Amino acid sequence: MNQNPPARISIITPSFNQGAYIGQTIRSIADQGYPDFEHIVMDGGSTDGTLDVLRQFPHLKYVSERDRGQADALGKGLSRASGGIVGWINSDDYYAPGTFAAVARCFADPAVQWAVGNLAYLYEGNAEIVAVRSPAISYAALLRDPDIVKQPPTFFRREILQAAGGWNPDFHMTMDFDLWVRLARIATPRMVDALWAYFRIHPDQKTSAANVRRQAREIARVLGREGVTRPRILRHRTLKEWHLAKARVKQALIGLKLLDSRYSHRSLRSRPAIRA
Repeated sequence: MNQNPPARISIITPSFNQGAYIGQTIRSIADQGYPDFEHIVMDGGSTDGTLDVLRQFPHLKYVSERDRGQADALGKGLSRASGGIVGWINSDDYYAPGTFAAVARCFADPAVQWAVGNLAYLYEGNAEIVAVRSPAISYAALLRDPDIVKQPPTFFRREILQAAGGWNPDFHMTMDFDLWVRLARIATPRMVDALWAYFRIHPDQKTSAANVRRQAREIARVLGREGVTRPRILRHRTLKEWHLAKARVKQALIGLKLLDSRYSHRSLRSRPAIRA
């Protein structure tokens, strides 16, 4: 009996000065045992030894050049990708074993346009791992709560990324939320109750009031574009400020350098998105 070959999976990794972590990211992809994949690293001109790490993996496709930020890097990566299924993993996160095989099984259903698995937070300071189930995603749910976005365990058909317009370089902190809203207008993702990725919490993710407020402003832009009322937008911005204030108190009391992911799992990461 003839069987269709497995779908090619293209993984895009935006990178900037994450040489301490990107090796694990790359190995988590190479060690999947999946027969048809490509890994594209779009590096923003790292100076910390990242390129030395990249050169150790001959299967990689990588470019190192200045860009306009994480969304710009992802767009460039997508233009180089040849797979029908696309994943985006940042250079300090990594995939769980067996993820690609599970993704391929999911996308064997032609009705699936994008899919979201579960995530585990890895706290580097004490090696604690906290697994969480991704909340159900829909257009309405995203507008109610922008913070439900969990990007690492998410995969897309290339066609829906292109139909949605890809990543918008005008967004530096919330390019994922903006993309998900546009995707959700087209199709609701398939939710998969399985661990697909790890999100690393580490000391380089420093608390930044400027970053939280920038994120809040960008979210307000998306919500306003989608017709959300000003009072609801204001409530979300107020909640962000409350989370920031609570985290500062916690840091002052126990000397933490990180925000607990329960407060805002995306807002304070030192990401390539905010490089100059």
